[in-house]
Amino acid sequence: MKKLYLVTLIFILITSLQARENPFEPTTSYEEEQARLMEMAEVEQDYQQEFQKEQQYIEETYEKMQNVGKGKEEAKEDTLTEDKIKKLIQDAQKKTVQKTKEIVEKAVEPKKTEQIVYVKPRLDVMYEKEILPFVKIEYDNDKIDILSKYKISKKITLPEKNKIVLDFNANENFYTKRVDLESTNFKRIAVGNHKKENFFRVVIELSSVPEDYEVTYDDTKVSIVKLYQ
Repeated sequence: MKKLYLVTLIFILITSLQARENPFEPTTSYEEEQARLMEMAEVEQDYQQEFQKEQQYIEETYEKMQNVGKGKEEAKEDTLTEDKIKKLIQDAQKKTVQKTKEIVEKAVEPKKTEQIVYVKPRLDVMYEKEILPFVKIEYDNDKIDILSKYKISKKITLPEKNKIVLDFNANENFYTKRVDLESTNFKRIAVGNHKKENFFRVVIELSSVPEDYEVTYDDTKVSIVKLYQ
């Protein structure tokens, strides 16, 4: 009985070993997986080729667009340059015509002569100034009157300095006064005090030598008049 059981067990083991698949023998699942991987590789390769073709197509299209745009831009620049040249020529022609017209008009137009008008000083304008409370002058271009309540005591002429000096008897206290005159023949007048000597002095500066003037006086006024030949 034990022998029969042992034989039966051995037979089952042998049968089981024969029924087990060879691990190195390709199975259906392996073959299917290998086919799937190969298919994926082919698809990947096709995709890479298609991607490269697409990229090449895009690059070629972009390059063509640039060339077309560049050609249009060059053509546009050439057109603008030509238009600018035409406009510059037209502007130059207009300027030339206008310049020529101005030159002709200037040559034909009569020259305007500048007129210099000499205004002769008015002889009838009299100026009055009070130099001191007791000395007043009235003058124009040809005459000056020195008016004072004091009497004249002396007259002196200084030809080298173009001056006439008049002394008046008085006992006054004042500082020297100088006045510029708006006259063509009398420049200025000065009044200085000599209190210690009891007089004050009036000096008239002239435009020429004293011999060209006439001096007359009375108790209240001294008149100096310019003489003309």
